[in-house]
Amino acid sequence: MRTEAKSPLVAFLLSFIPGVGHLYIGRVFRFILYAGGFSAPIAFLLLIALMEGYTDETFIFVMLLISVFFGAINFLDMLVTIAGGKHSAFRPQAELHNGIMVEADPLTYIEQQEKAKVMMLSIVPGLGHMYMGLLQRGITLLITFAASFGIVLFTAVVLDAPILLILWLALPIIWIYGIFDAMSLLNRKQKGEDLVDQSLFVYIEQHLASGKKSRGAAMVLSIFPGAGHLYIGLQQRGLQLMGLFLLGVFIMDQLRLTLFLFLLPMLWCYAFFDVMVQLRRLDEDQIKDDPIVMSIAPYQRWIGAGLLVVGIYYLLDRVARSWIEHYFPAWMSQYYEIKYMLPTVVIAFILILLGIKLLFGTSGSSKKYRNKGEQ
Repeated sequence: MRTEAKSPLVAFLLSFIPGVGHLYIGRVFRFILYAGGFSAPIAFLLLIALMEGYTDETFIFVMLLISVFFGAINFLDMLVTIAGGKHSAFRPQAELHNGIMVEADPLTYIEQQEKAKVMMLSIVPGLGHMYMGLLQRGITLLITFAASFGIVLFTAVVLDAPILLILWLALPIIWIYGIFDAMSLLNRKQKGEDLVDQSLFVYIEQHLASGKKSRGAAMVLSIFPGAGHLYIGLQQRGLQLMGLFLLGVFIMDQLRLTLFLFLLPMLWCYAFFDVMVQLRRLDEDQIKDDPIVMSIAPYQRWIGAGLLVVGIYYLLDRVARSWIEHYFPAWMSQYYEIKYMLPTVVIAFILILLGIKLLFGTSGSSKKYRNKGEQ
């Protein structure tokens, strides 16, 4: 029997853990070097922290820098090894089998090598596609990733709203999509299929023109909460999710409610995974445009009162600030202090009222069950 070749793709993925990829291809010394060089400084820091309870910040930085250095060298070493393609672990050796010399299959090795290179290049979105000759698809993917990063950063800086950086959650989705798309196209190429080099935008446009709903397009559009729902025809559900997300961003930015910042990622994740559920129902012809909030009629007065209060607040804020600046400039510091404290007081008051309601109020369901018990 001939020895099986090690997979370059597996070696590449294992190299994200310092030393493990090199151990996989039989480099024991490099495993000890890279794994030890990466983990020893971190273990040393933990030991000192447990014994002394305090460590100089400069010393911590130096130790972490050493770990990062060994981790980076480990990764670069594996990249060079795979790109070179000369390591014997990746090539099956010909051996005698029942008196017959069995040669290694060069095609399998070439395919594995190509998969590893595409995976490595796809770390930067689009480069794996360019390596396969799909320049338009690769360039549009790279531009989409870079533009998403830049536009969100620019908008957050211009509007002075760091909370908008939460939209960077779209970047891992684009990155993962680029990797899986590159590997899928490579598998088709290795099976002998002809690949058409067209941009992602042309692909989306073709699906829109055909009237068919693309799962990939819905997933990409769901990067922004509600957009994926609108694409597959769920207008009420999509508009509500989009409105809730934008309203949450506005309220938390204006009222400085950083305590509830975790609610935005929760809403984003709910909207994203809800699209996948709706796509499954679409395949089964069971999709329904059920809104998140079935009816606002029971809350109409509360919503109206809230909007009225917010409108009066912003009106008075603009008028009062101009009036105080003009006639009582010495009072401006007290005015800004009150303005800063007012949202906190209002939110705290609302939370207290809700807490009292939940603690001492009687829900409709409990009343119903109590009445049934009495009967």
